[in-house]
Amino acid sequence: MIEFNCESCQKHFRVKDELAGKTAKCKQCGHVLKVPMPAEEEEIGGYEVAGEAAPVAAQAVPAAAPVAAVAAQEPIANEVLSGNTGNFEYEISQRPDFALISLKMQQGQKVFAEPSAMASMTPSVSLKAGFKGGLGKTIGRALGGESLIINTFTAEEGPGEVTFAAGVPGDAAYYRLQGNSLMLQRGAFMLHSDGVDLTGKWQGAKGFFSGEGLVLLRASGNGDIFFNSYGAILQVDVTDQYIVDTGYVVAFEDTLQYNITILPGLRSGGKLKSFFFGGEGLVCQFSGQGKVWIQTRHVHSFLSGVNASRPTKSN
Repeated sequence: MIEFNCESCQKHFRVKDELAGKTAKCKQCGHVLKVPMPAEEEEIGGYEVAGEAAPVAAQAVPAAAPVAAVAAQEPIANEVLSGNTGNFEYEISQRPDFALISLKMQQGQKVFAEPSAMASMTPSVSLKAGFKGGLGKTIGRALGGESLIINTFTAEEGPGEVTFAAGVPGDAAYYRLQGNSLMLQRGAFMLHSDGVDLTGKWQGAKGFFSGEGLVLLRASGNGDIFFNSYGAILQVDVTDQYIVDTGYVVAFEDTLQYNITILPGLRSGGKLKSFFFGGEGLVCQFSGQGKVWIQTRHVHSFLSGVNASRPTKSN
């Protein structure tokens, strides 16, 4: 494996040897860099700038975006994401199939996680389960598909480490809240730091028709949040409009407006045909500027396939 840092923001990357010499954009700051050769890694003081970005950790504009320009960040198989949030050091490994989040905490630091997400921890960390944020926020989380209980992990007896795993096979992502809000689909929340509030947001008719739940989760404040998906996670930078099937939306920034609709651009009869016979249901049409995270698999489609193939007992 080749390990190197972005010369602009110092974000750490770890990629396979066969990607040596490829060019890409840093996912954190957008700086164009070149993956060093394995034997030359110690000798390279900077990275060459090339005009074409490789698919590795790259930001590319799809050739046939549904509407307007977007920049998509594709996941790399087995890529390890790591960094220091200011609250703790983190590492996301085993991506994108079975993501595992490891946090290194200093004494006195806390992290709040969904029950059953913890995979392992050092003896210096204590666990306490309970409600968080008052009755209103607790009920809001429950309506958004999360547990009423939040587990609090505290490094009480010196520095410690905790690892977390998602409940479904898939990816995980990190996001830094800076006074803004992040909207999450049902079941996407994994854990957050101090300074973050997590509650439900009523969608009204949008949620009723989306089929994905009447309530979204809203994470707001100043702090760190990690969320998971079913399948790999693709981050898309929306600059105008973008369309995503409701079953593939993982999260999106509150700077984006959204509307639940049947595929736009079709005549009335065509919309009904597509909805009932084409296999394409309702979509979420985003507008404005901001990030949206989509997953590469749809859990309801998977369950429908499994259910149709399961053996049945004949009478």
